Amino acid sequence: MNLKRRHLMLGAGLATALPGLPAMAQDGFEQPPEASPAPAVPALTLQQARLPNGLRLLVLPRPGAPRTALRLIGSAGWLRDPAGREGLAEVALSMLAQGATRGKETMDSADIAYASDLLGRPLQLDLSPLSAELALEATPDACDDAVSLLSDLVTAPTLTFEALEHVRGRAQDALLLRRADAEQLAPWAGRRLFWGAAYPLQTSASLKRLKRDEVQAFHRLFWRPDRTQLLFCGDLTLETARELAEDFYEGWRTPKPAPAALTARTADAAVAAAAVPASTARLLQLPRALACRLVLQTPVPRSTPVALRALARHLLQQRLGEHLPWPWRSDIEAPGGQVCWRLSLSLPPEAVPEVLAQLREQLPRLAAEPVTPEELAMAQALALGEWQTQLQTAPDELLAQAIAQGDLDDTLQWPQRLRAVSAPVLQLLMSSSWRESRTQVLLVGEAGTPQTLQRAWPGLSVATIRSVIGE
Repeated sequence: MNLKRRHLMLGAGLATALPGLPAMAQDGFEQPPEASPAPAVPALTLQQARLPNGLRLLVLPRPGAPRTALRLIGSAGWLRDPAGREGLAEVALSMLAQGATRGKETMDSADIAYASDLLGRPLQLDLSPLSAELALEATPDACDDAVSLLSDLVTAPTLTFEALEHVRGRAQDALLLRRADAEQLAPWAGRRLFWGAAYPLQTSASLKRLKRDEVQAFHRLFWRPDRTQLLFCGDLTLETARELAEDFYEGWRTPKPAPAALTARTADAAVAAAAVPASTARLLQLPRALACRLVLQTPVPRSTPVALRALARHLLQQRLGEHLPWPWRSDIEAPGGQVCWRLSLSLPPEAVPEVLAQLREQLPRLAAEPVTPEELAMAQALALGEWQTQLQTAPDELLAQAIAQGDLDDTLQWPQRLRAVSAPVLQLLMSSSWRESRTQVLLVGEAGTPQTLQRAWPGLSVATIRSVIGE
């Protein structure tokens, strides 16, 4: 039945105009229908095993699921970039999709793309601070093909010089585009402002220095079975997943160590040891930019539980929506050491001074307001709903992100973790954040004259891209 609003109004009008007609009120017609119950969220029961060579298997059973998502997760994240070789992790990951061997046959990038498309979804490459991932999807009867393709890419990549030049060129083009776009440049510059020189940022110079033997050594060092996890989400059992993994990964062995020069002075230790960032306000001008990207950052102690961070993020987002109704983006990033809580927003240039002045006055107050039981309940409901949505739509992505961040136990017990947070604890984190003395401000784009902005936020200074990102 098509009970659109206009049809209901027409029916009501006819009933009023023609009183002689029989009453049309029927069960449920004179009352709004009851809301349907929320769909049940499948139990998050993760099964795990390990092969003799060290490869870890994780299976999230989804009986009846039409497709199975697979992710191969290695430890080759961008925090592993050696000093002076920033961008190595990204280049090494991209080169996996450029060529591989299977027996005596060689697959090029077109062959790999065609094989992944036949499985149902293009090969996806994801890079995070501590992990690199390859993701595929397949029907249950084609899982062996997907596992085989992932094995080829990781255990037998060609890593040719031609592939290096191709990927290097694409990365350099991306750098040029990033510097000209406020949306892309802002988080990049914001991270360097927060963590300082310890945060690895690839530059044209660092990309030019990359050599093929360094890519090969990086691959040997971080793509090895004892540092790799194979995740399945779909209609299969742990026993089936183990059989598939044994068929294609049983002969994968830990390679010889990479050169010591490649393992020295990697960024993960430097970022972990970085000092608490000082409060600063910077303007990076991009002439002729159509908008300005406003970024605010504040440090959060590393020991802060993940559920507590999520509740604080949702609560502040709700308060901002009530008092400063702009399309805010709020995220909390934790690559190592200090945790960065970031708010960001794109504004037309003429609105920047007014919004900046409002933020300076209201943001500390909004963060310091007492947390009511109603606000805590709302934040818990939002955080739980976000988790449920991810679990229903992209469970492999949810779990892979948790594995990469070392938060798997929290993710598996997310409802319990959220319920364990009390209003006073949430209040303590909120009130200690977003003070002017602990807040960094970054404006990227066209935002008016520095004098006008300095009146809105005293102490704001003009910076160059070179001074922030080193190039």
